[in-house]
Amino acid sequence: MSSIFEKLDKETSQNDCFWLPLDVLVKRDIGHNKIYLAELYILTETKQVKSRNFILTKTRIYKCKKESEIPKAMTVITWKKLEPFEENQQLEKKYGFRLGYRPIFQDFYTNTEIELDEWISNLSRLTIMGELEYDYAIIKEIGKGNFATVYLAEETESHVQFAIKFIDKEYMSHCPGGVSAILNEVVIMKKINHPYILKLHRVYEDKHFIYLVLEYLKGGDLLRRLHKKEKFTESTAARFIVNLLESLKYLHASHIVHRDLKPENLLMITNDSDVDFKICDFGLAYMSSSNQNLRCGSPGYAAPEIIQKKPYNQKVDIFSAGILLYIVLSGRPPFRGQNVKEILKQNSICRLTFHDKCWDSISKKGKNMILSLTNPNPSLRLSAEQALRHPWLKVSNLLKLGKELLPQTACDQYDQCNISCVSFDEINLSSSHKYLKYIENTHLILKTIQDKNQPSPDEKCKKSTDIVSNPESQNNANNNDS
Repeated sequence: MSSIFEKLDKETSQNDCFWLPLDVLVKRDIGHNKIYLAELYILTETKQVKSRNFILTKTRIYKCKKESEIPKAMTVITWKKLEPFEENQQLEKKYGFRLGYRPIFQDFYTNTEIELDEWISNLSRLTIMGELEYDYAIIKEIGKGNFATVYLAEETESHVQFAIKFIDKEYMSHCPGGVSAILNEVVIMKKINHPYILKLHRVYEDKHFIYLVLEYLKGGDLLRRLHKKEKFTESTAARFIVNLLESLKYLHASHIVHRDLKPENLLMITNDSDVDFKICDFGLAYMSSSNQNLRCGSPGYAAPEIIQKKPYNQKVDIFSAGILLYIVLSGRPPFRGQNVKEILKQNSICRLTFHDKCWDSISKKGKNMILSLTNPNPSLRLSAEQALRHPWLKVSNLLKLGKELLPQTACDQYDQCNISCVSFDEINLSSSHKYLKYIENTHLILKTIQDKNQPSPDEKCKKSTDIVSNPESQNNANNNDS
């Protein structure tokens, strides 16, 4: 199958030229996103070897004159293929790398192998790589999805373990919106850098697969953690939501909306900490500051305005965060039903209650925090920044809850992604694919475990909820508790 990324790269080229004229974003891009500056050698059209300075940013390479930092031309590297090479010429070796696809490419040469390694180290995170098998040893399968399988792998050079998502290009191309979803995930994850968001290490592509090399976290997801612990203490839940809100504050400041926050998409960093996690799966995310209309997300977590087909914005993530807070405090979801339709109905009505016995020990400020995050009216719903100033999260209140001071955050120091330097504003997924994923990706259907002796509400509240993804098993769900 032909390269998916090559098609995108051609869209950024003009008149089939590798080097493009400069645009108005140059000064800002270099000022905010400069990564590396070094000398390289290139062949001119007359086959002469010329030395030039090159500036590397997150999305581009700028060509300058020799011994100058003033750019004269540029090329967008986001979708370009990177191929390192060695050439044996007489008694010496030449080291270099190629960027692009035939016939639109450029060969670059370095003086030494060390210089080549430095360039490859920087470029490999920003471009598309080709030969996965030379860089990683596959250990075992650790997950499987619709058109992707995730493997645990070890980088051959560093011996660091990664999770690699193998995406079947043939299957993906026949799934409506499948290609767009993957491209959406790649372009967003390449640009974000935050301690509580999963990092994309590299992207590879061959004839049959796209490979996403991701951080490997050993703690499992939040869903698995809740199966083990049932729920968190109030002080732990407060620290948990602070980290989630800090992450959303960062994303929303970068005009990124996740749209699918749920326990399966929060990966716990370790087995010991309940408050340290990383947000993953940006397949449904979008990059834009304007309102959206596409109906997507997961039943039980989607904001009411999405279900009601109303325009929405970044506040949909805040709603999902509030649902997650409800779940980690109680061990159960607020919207329950025997099938997806019933859950969506409760989700749309959005009436959260705290009648169960397990809420008796939760402070009024904690309950108010949940209601502030899940207000059905998005204009009255708190933003991430506002929520971080809620009285429940003040240090004095946390001390009353019997927990140590919250750690200092340094969110302002994190890299903000430069959305203006992306060659397109947003990759829209087809509405049919969105709706399909909305219905099929039902990851939270309450399955109340009934006891023959009919336990009291207090005993029921202590029981863990069972998360299922198979729609056929929804008939077993029970909605006796409210």
